Amino acid sequence: MALLTGCGNTKAEYVLAPHIPIPASLLADCPIPDIPDKMTWGDIAEYNIELMSVIKACNLDKKAIREIEQQRNAPDIGAK
Repeated sequence: MALLTGCGNTKAEYVLAPHIPIPASLLADCPIPDIPDKMTWGDIAEYNIELMSVIKACNLDKKAIREIEQQRNAPDIGAK
């Protein structure tokens, strides 16, 4: 058992990870296009296209936030 005493000397060293702030542009509310008072069927189709564009942009923002969070939570492989 005397051979195992060398392992009891390890000391945990904690290193602070840099804080990566999430840009305010990614946290901003997604714009809601104004609904016209009168719409034709064609206007409704165009409005739906506009809504889908807004949703796509919002999803890109959320994806960017997820990537930032993954970077925050990923272990630094090169750290010593």
